[in-house]
Amino acid sequence: MNKYFKILTVFVFCLNSMNMVAQHKEKQIELLHLNIKEESLSTILDDIVLHEKKCSYYDCGLLFSISIKKSEDNFLISIESQKDINVLLPLRSYGYLYHHNHLFILQGDRCEDIFSTCGETRAFKYLDYNHPDFQPKEEDKKTIFIFNDDSFSQWHYWYVNAKFVLE
Repeated sequence: MNKYFKILTVFVFCLNSMNMVAQHKEKQIELLHLNIKEESLSTILDDIVLHEKKCSYYDCGLLFSISIKKSEDNFLISIESQKDINVLLPLRSYGYLYHHNHLFILQGDRCEDIFSTCGETRAFKYLDYNHPDFQPKEEDKKTIFIFNDDSFSQWHYWYVNAKFVLE
């Protein structure tokens, strides 16, 4: 009898776990492998990585985003450090590059004056915390707030007339 009770208990737990819905969904995105064309950006990234190495939150797995926004003939370039790739990849990401063994994810508008493509793509997996498939039962409704942790460093540059100007 004890053996059958254990089997029945395991069976019930298995059925119960199949009926649960995760609060996130695993997704995958293909990103273009990019190279830096504008050499002055390499110097800027060198300085940023050097600065980050002095910060208390730094570790070798620290990630960076490079967000580009076109404004008439100029570009606003925002470079930000981040620990969670799940925050970076859903935000209009289109490319990536490695600089000093750190992954940089490119987002927003494209600027062919600064970056060139290698012709290769790579798949990146991430967790989408805000997917619409998660519908909690009304009595169990919980609010989940996903926010970008702004305790990391941020730099803002204008790319004007083939030069970077710190904002």
